[in-house]
Amino acid sequence: MEYQPLTLAIADDHVLFRKGVLELMKAFQEITVVADTNNGAELLDKVESNLPDVIMLDLEMPEMDGVQTARYLLSKYENATILIMSTYGEESLVESLLEEGVKGYLLKNSEPAELRDALQALKAGKSFFSPAINISSS
Repeated sequence: MEYQPLTLAIADDHVLFRKGVLELMKAFQEITVVADTNNGAELLDKVESNLPDVIMLDLEMPEMDGVQTARYLLSKYENATILIMSTYGEESLVESLLEEGVKGYLLKNSEPAELRDALQALKAGKSFFSPAINISSS
């Protein structure tokens, strides 16, 4: 499979998880991490002038959580591509975020290859969500 190059920004207040993802990204040569932040407010400071291809947000963070950050970005930048990563997989939450314009939702217990697939799908303009989440097709 040929992977498309992409830029990625990450906001997650769980340092160990975020640093682990950053280490994984080093193995995926097509991915360039352009921002590594603790919350949505920090992320906006770093990327708002030059949005990356994909923005990966934790759902719950201090100062500005993933939902607030996603809503802000999508209201200001219609083409922002957002992937939420969370331990929470309630279908109603995921469906509401997808309706608001979030393109992907991945559970934090996903395999690294699934994260790579998600990023590639989002880069290609498709949606992606963890197979463990049942999304009703409405």
